Amino acid sequence: MAAYATKNPEITANAIDFSKPIDDEENAAVTSDEVKREAIKFPTQCYACTAEGECRMCVATIPYFKEIIIMAFSCELCGHKSTEIKQGGGISPSATKITFDVKTPEDLNRDVFKSDTTMLAIPEVDLELQPGTLGSMYTTMEGLLDKIITHLNDTNPFGKGDSATNIVFNEFLDKLRSLMAGEKPFTVILDDPLSNCFIYNPMAPEEDPQIKVEIYERTFDQNEELGINDMNV
Repeated sequence: MAAYATKNPEITANAIDFSKPIDDEENAAVTSDEVKREAIKFPTQCYACTAEGECRMCVATIPYFKEIIIMAFSCELCGHKSTEIKQGGGISPSATKITFDVKTPEDLNRDVFKSDTTMLAIPEVDLELQPGTLGSMYTTMEGLLDKIITHLNDTNPFGKGDSATNIVFNEFLDKLRSLMAGEKPFTVILDDPLSNCFIYNPMAPEEDPQIKVEIYERTFDQNEELGINDMNV
């Protein structure tokens, strides 16, 4: 059984306040001395306007979980901002599947880390996002649902109009919005062959009856997809 961090309203790592969203303006307002001491700067081009800028990178630790690498870029010319989060450390020897029963609106405030190798599913609305969808993110359960809704709305061409397909799609989005509003209980499943997924447990180090963690051995096909079978160690 995996252990999770005890909630602390002032958890910080490398000038990042984990009680606020990663892209919160207060998290970005780091003094030059703090950045020099705790983060790495390197030049990079803006993805929006190609102007030269600086990317800030730091390694932060989620207590009782593992390290994550945070890279943040803000363009002074066009104002474009981007944040990328990657898991740190070596390759886990096993896979992890987390099943979380969301029962109350308060559960939507739970912290979540989803890597880009995580499969996400919500059985109640027949939703399944394959690894790579939405990339890696550290957010809340509510923030995760909001990002899913925004992604589906922005990338699906059937979001407007009066056809039967459009109506079904919009009804599906309404179901997700209902879950995000805390109107009904639902289940979130995170399945990661590299064990890079996390849901906050307020009862840590004791087990949370709402969270079921399964540690299992990766299959040959999973190792093949990750390129592990060809590694020489």
